[in-house]
Amino acid sequence: MGNCQAVDAATVVIQHPGGGRTELAYFALPAGEVMAANPGHYVAAVITVPQTPAASGATTAAAAAPVKHLKLLRPDDTLQLGRVYRLVSFEEVLKEFATKRHVKLSRVMVKAKDEEVAKKPAKPRRRRGTNGGGGAREESDRSLAKVRSCLLPSHIIHSRT
Repeated sequence: MGNCQAVDAATVVIQHPGGGRTELAYFALPAGEVMAANPGHYVAAVITVPQTPAASGATTAAAAAPVKHLKLLRPDDTLQLGRVYRLVSFEEVLKEFATKRHVKLSRVMVKAKDEEVAKKPAKPRRRRGTNGGGGAREESDRSLAKVRSCLLPSHIIHSRT
């Protein structure tokens, strides 16, 4: 008799969204063929990555479940025997791209804000009675007129201006 497990390993498993229906193919086929048979969907490879207890914060092995990622395939990619693939709708792909873009932009914004704060020089403390930087202080016309009126008699000011 045959070995059932060997037959299962020699198939391409395609999981459909929603109903949980799975499709089995007993030969390698291009992803474009599956996409043509299911319009509005993309084929994604299911990649399982074991999660380490330190990364997840869990201390028991039961709590450290493997993490599954989806990798979108191109239409010319070949679905290999023994692998699991999932059909992903167009809306889910757009939603995922928008989420990744938002995360990336927020990281860039936080980094730029941190760099801006680091580059910004500290404001010097002002002492009373000084004009701040020790340089020449710009005067407006009104304040200059006040100084002239205090120093010079009024009949001289009118003749000069």
